[in-house]
Amino acid sequence: MRTGLPRVLSLLAICWVAASCGSGGTPESVSVALPRKLTSEQAGKLIAANMNETVSRVSSAYLIDITPPDIWKQTGHQLFKNTEEASSRDTYAVSDGKAVQIGIGFGGYGVTSAVPYDVNKDGTTDIVYAYSFGSGIHRSVIAWLDLQNFTGHIVSNKPEAMEFRQEDLILKIENKHIAVYRIKGMDNNNSFGVLRKYPTSKDIEKMTLVKEGELVWENSEFFNIPISE
Repeated sequence: MRTGLPRVLSLLAICWVAASCGSGGTPESVSVALPRKLTSEQAGKLIAANMNETVSRVSSAYLIDITPPDIWKQTGHQLFKNTEEASSRDTYAVSDGKAVQIGIGFGGYGVTSAVPYDVNKDGTTDIVYAYSFGSGIHRSVIAWLDLQNFTGHIVSNKPEAMEFRQEDLILKIENKHIAVYRIKGMDNNNSFGVLRKYPTSKDIEKMTLVKEGELVWENSEFFNIPISE
């Protein structure tokens, strides 16, 4: 069964085990380390190379690492967000020499929440995330990045929503499923500055959250099943 970690880690683990056994050690004494994290400067160059962008457009001066600890531990991927005021607040997933943009940030906050989750039950832990965008009409979207092939997929409501979701979202793992929460009363909980970067656990504790639904894998598709109010 594969994990979300880059394939090179498996090879590295084999080499370490072989070296340990050859020197009289045992495989049980060997631990597999995560790959070394990239700096913002390194990530900026990698993003520019992968996205055919100029280095100046993804300036490391405004590129911050927003990777949640559980995503790093379970997938070996990092998330970097461009926080420059004049930018579109784009977010990128980076690992193993690859980089891909996730979500859209123009006119909104970009990625506001992300969790690790094996969406299609293929043994690879993927990244499920929420983001907001929209110049004129603010809207929030849920999507997931398949780490088998680095492709993104939008998560639709079932039944299909009749209008845009305008409140920003927080995702949480609850009972082995992903729960979707709306951030209520943005004006009252000082969430604007927090969402421009990425909310910490303490930031989320201060938010007023209303559960909207739960994500379900059904007939080879990932849906948000809304909760009736």
